[in-house]
Amino acid sequence: MEWDIAYNTSKDELIYSEYGRNVQELLQKANEIENADDRQSYVERVLKLMLQMQPSVKQQENYEERLWKHAFRIAGGELNVIIPDGINATPDAEGKTPEPLPYPDTNKRMLHYGKNVLRIIEEGKKMEDGPERDLVTYTAAYYMKVALTDWRDGKFYNEDMIRKDLYELSDKVLVLPKDAKIGEPTGNQPSQDNGSGRRKKKKKKSSGNSSSNSNRSSSSRNRGSRNRRRR
Repeated sequence: MEWDIAYNTSKDELIYSEYGRNVQELLQKANEIENADDRQSYVERVLKLMLQMQPSVKQQENYEERLWKHAFRIAGGELNVIIPDGINATPDAEGKTPEPLPYPDTNKRMLHYGKNVLRIIEEGKKMEDGPERDLVTYTAAYYMKVALTDWRDGKFYNEDMIRKDLYELSDKVLVLPKDAKIGEPTGNQPSQDNGSGRRKKKKKKSSGNSSSNSNRSSSSRNRGSRNRRRR
């Protein structure tokens, strides 16, 4: 006995897998409908079905135009229907290479200080010599110390190393005087490790709650002793 089973592997490849094979077959058969009004209503209902299957498309700009483009692409590039005004349903060219994403520059030195510190140093290099650049220099050194304090609990750093790294990162422009003491990071200072080293604050228990709890526990012990005497 032979089974006549049609497997998806033997069918045409899905153009847009997110809509499924049924939507693809419906759109590819749309032009077979002879009546223009019926064909128009048929395609519009299929578009609503596509939107129901992918509701997140609504979050995109011009999502209706995107659906129409997909419908024309699935149907083979042509649908004998009336397109709503202001919508370009011409499918995008196949094989179009998207623009490359701007990946971060990983060639920068001493990334362990963090991108924000490097930005401060870059801005300080552009400033003229004076009190403002001195303030930026000290601020950069302070946050470099914050970053190193978070990194391995601050066991492998000293202020001379921070001065040297600051001097090199700024291309020998920003100089922190040796007599300038870099401030100590406080507990309120935000961490530089994006939350991985945050300390949880302990909730303080009020004295009223502790006294009430002790009263409740003592009363429960008294009730237990009275019950034992009755037995």
